[in-house]
Amino acid sequence: MAEPSKQQAERERRICQRRVTYEVSESTGSVRRRDAARTRERILLAAQEVFSTRDYTQARVSDIAAEAGINQALVVRYFGTKHQLFETALAALLEENSVDGLRSRANFGRQIVRRLLGEDGSKRDPLPMVIHAVSDPVAQPIAQRLMATRILQPLARWLGGDAAEARAAELLLLCAGLFTYRKLLPLPPFEGSMAPPAREWLEERLQALVDEPYAPQGK
Repeated sequence: MAEPSKQQAERERRICQRRVTYEVSESTGSVRRRDAARTRERILLAAQEVFSTRDYTQARVSDIAAEAGINQALVVRYFGTKHQLFETALAALLEENSVDGLRSRANFGRQIVRRLLGEDGSKRDPLPMVIHAVSDPVAQPIAQRLMATRILQPLARWLGGDAAEARAAELLLLCAGLFTYRKLLPLPPFEGSMAPPAREWLEERLQALVDEPYAPQGK
């Protein structure tokens, strides 16, 4: 009777050991997945920072790896080419600024100006990435396509009414113009918190595109 008991005990030990091994493996896999997600997020944040602060042609994968504090090989492993990384990083940033967050038309102009000036602290502006990409023949069409599909077209649907896409394009034109004359070619009225008359005009113009029927100039 003793031998069967030993055999039974051995079987139970092996079953227990396999269970522990499986649980450890599952736990390790979960940790690895979490680590992979964190690494991917670090790379995207670093890419958004680098692509937003220098021309695309001057931004190097090694710069992004250094910003993320990781080996350059990991950037390639996660995203492949520089162009693929740019597209993924810009798409993520545009998603943060999607029209899904536009719940009210009231005070739209004021809210957008606060966002563009970085005063609300809640959103990162994707325009620097877009504008810094225009000099590259591959990155420029990527940025153009994403701006159209992720911003222009959804914004036009949100605006509704007559000539919605034209009004959405005017909104983007005003936003890009503000970035240009604050960051690329700084003009005194647009620096800092902006001169009150310039700020009020921009708020009113943005709000008018939301509130008023579309009336092209000269018509």
